[in-house]
Amino acid sequence: MDCIQYGSTEIHYEIVRGKRKRTVAIRLDPQSAVTVLAPKGLADGKIRMIVHKKARWIIRRQAQIRELSRAYPGKQYIDGESFPYLGRHYRLKVTPTNAAQAPACGLRGGRLRVEIRAGLSGKESRTAVKQAVREWYWRRAEEKIRERLPRFAGQLGVQAAAIEIRDQKRRWGSCSRSGILRFNWRIVAAPVAVLDYLLVHELCHLIHPDHSRRFWNKVQILIPDFEKKRVLLKEHGLIAGQLG
Repeated sequence: MDCIQYGSTEIHYEIVRGKRKRTVAIRLDPQSAVTVLAPKGLADGKIRMIVHKKARWIIRRQAQIRELSRAYPGKQYIDGESFPYLGRHYRLKVTPTNAAQAPACGLRGGRLRVEIRAGLSGKESRTAVKQAVREWYWRRAEEKIRERLPRFAGQLGVQAAAIEIRDQKRRWGSCSRSGILRFNWRIVAAPVAVLDYLLVHELCHLIHPDHSRRFWNKVQILIPDFEKKRVLLKEHGLIAGQLG
């Protein structure tokens, strides 16, 4: 972990080197940790200068993340909490049951309903609810992505080698060299328009594996307001981070 001093503030950051040819990207995760994505051959001193140049923006963004984190604290997975799904929010209803299939989770009657085994302690109950809810999100993510992806793939004239759902803290999606598309299960907490942007983004990497102007031009064909959707996706990271 590297660090710079900007006024009275220390900015700690992690350098991740990869296939980037020239550009450097700075990313902040839902916990405001700073990651610098840089080309393999770029000197540490040059990266330090770039981070220092962007220090004011980083500090401002970290303050925004802290403010939003207070507004959207982590979920406790207890009765009455609100959970996002495809841009809407649903109250959690937890019901103890002696049914053999517990825990079970699903949307019914405008509520996100979870049935758990009766007799659990408070901690055991929260753990069971969390597991059931996360598994439900995972299934919905795979369902929605497989449902919506083919239309965009057909419009672009591409086909993914495979689709995988992953538990990723810092990435919404990725496209491997072999054409495998991977998506973060938390994306289905976002509005459908944001989900569609992510699908198009990763599909376009099957054509252009970089973030060149040609890549963004291709994205814009299907998502004319992609810049707005990029911002919404970043903001959504703070809300999705509640899910743990």
